[in-house]
Amino acid sequence: MKKILTLGLLILISGVVFAQRPLFRYYNPKQNKHYYTTNFNEYGNGTREWAFEGVTCRVFAEPRPNQPIKELFRYYSPKTGDHFYTMKLHELGMGDAGYNFEGVACYIYNFHVPGSIPLFRYYNAEANDHFYTTDRRELGRGFEGYNFEQVAGFVLRK
Repeated sequence: MKKILTLGLLILISGVVFAQRPLFRYYNPKQNKHYYTTNFNEYGNGTREWAFEGVTCRVFAEPRPNQPIKELFRYYSPKTGDHFYTMKLHELGMGDAGYNFEGVACYIYNFHVPGSIPLFRYYNAEANDHFYTTDRRELGRGFEGYNFEQVAGFVLRK
């Protein structure tokens, strides 16, 4: 009986671990823009234009039927070069305010669950750049022109 319980627990833990993906953060210093993706192959360790800044957090790359997770939508503004991420489809709809809808970036919790942490959203109006972090100390209440907007959702630690 003990072996069956141990095996069941390992399968359960394995399923959760394999469902998670790192959310990679990149920065373009020429444009002063940030970009987030679960696909490391997009920019890898960085390109001439995009510097790899590391893993922001862990997210889900696909929906999980037994998990209370929702889509994190990605938008792009060709005018400003800003990438915007939100769980609220009505915030920009299918492309409002000069942003093009790019689809689902990943899946995250829309409320706090045990083990999750907030993903903070900041905006720099001068640079037209949104910045996302789980470490409030990175920007606090505002740093380098970034102002705190809201909690974008809840994610898992790196």
